[in-house]
Amino acid sequence: MPMLDLKQLFNEKAAAAARRKAEADEAEAQHKAELAAFSERARTYEITDEDRERAIKRIRIAFEAGERELMLVKFPSLLCEDGARRINNHLEGWQDTLPGVYRKIYDWWERDLAPSGFTFSARVIDFPGGVPGDVGLFIGWPQSLD
Repeated sequence: MPMLDLKQLFNEKAAAAARRKAEADEAEAQHKAELAAFSERARTYEITDEDRERAIKRIRIAFEAGERELMLVKFPSLLCEDGARRINNHLEGWQDTLPGVYRKIYDWWERDLAPSGFTFSARVIDFPGGVPGDVGLFIGWPQSLD
């Protein structure tokens, strides 16, 4: 006849909880390491001619499809020096908080696309748990030249 031992049940429950916590801690450490590596790549990446060509091709496709803007890229708001507070609140100087390559995208727009009428915006595109998540960088254009 099987026996039921209350102490053993509590020990098994505690061991399972410890395993879940260790797995969660490992997943969090992995996520932090991936974010740090991504942050370093974003900080040091140099935009290539091929990158610009791909972006221009995507803009053309969106324009021809009747769209009014295109999200070029998104990135975690944690990479912004203020967690994207200026971007989210549309505060002056928001572009100065863009990290690394994302600031370079803004500079590319300002130098090459803005003079012909393209617009640029940055928006927080999701709020997991009520806090800013990812930031999207958008290139836009008017409905017509009128």
